[in-house]
Amino acid sequence: SSHLGSSGLCLSRCAATVLARKVMAQDKPQRLNWDFTNLDVGGKAGLDDPIGFRMTMDDGSSGSKGGRSKTTNQDLLTKKAWETAIAPIQSVGMNLFMLWMSGSSPGIFNVMILGYCLTTIVSQYSRLNSAFIPFKTIDTSMQKLAYFGLCSVSLGYLLWHMSGMGLLPTSSGDWIALIHDPEVYEVAGGVTM
Repeated sequence: SSHLGSSGLCLSRCAATVLARKVMAQDKPQRLNWDFTNLDVGGKAGLDDPIGFRMTMDDGSSGSKGGRSKTTNQDLLTKKAWETAIAPIQSVGMNLFMLWMSGSSPGIFNVMILGYCLTTIVSQYSRLNSAFIPFKTIDTSMQKLAYFGLCSVSLGYLLWHMSGMGLLPTSSGDWIALIHDPEVYEVAGGVTM
């Protein structure tokens, strides 16, 4: 009898589902026509637009609108040019950490890290003019000078680190092969007993 009870419950659920679908189909209109023509009319249905719904970029002074926008654009370009100018120093932080972690002994990984840092700095030097091409409308001479200076500081630190590792010939012992032996003009001779 429990088997018949569960099948009867299943039949009643199926019948309820079919009945619900029929009711929904009868209530549903055949075709919905949406009217979007009057949506932008303010005050429709007696409601005003909420605060900030219609915002304009006009500051109220129509006479200086063109000059203000040009000045704002120039200021924005100058700000972006300075961001481009300090971009080399942003990648230096990671490079300095890698150099510090590599230590001062010349191993294969240390030399590879030095090579990576050197190629990064050289590529930054090569992008000096192309980095400021988008800013042709403003004078970027100070930004280029700052970019060049920051690249030079990075290169100086890299060379100092390479010198500390002994990879640069900066001590007198590195040039000993070029030191000439002095010629001896005096010869001593004698008999030993």
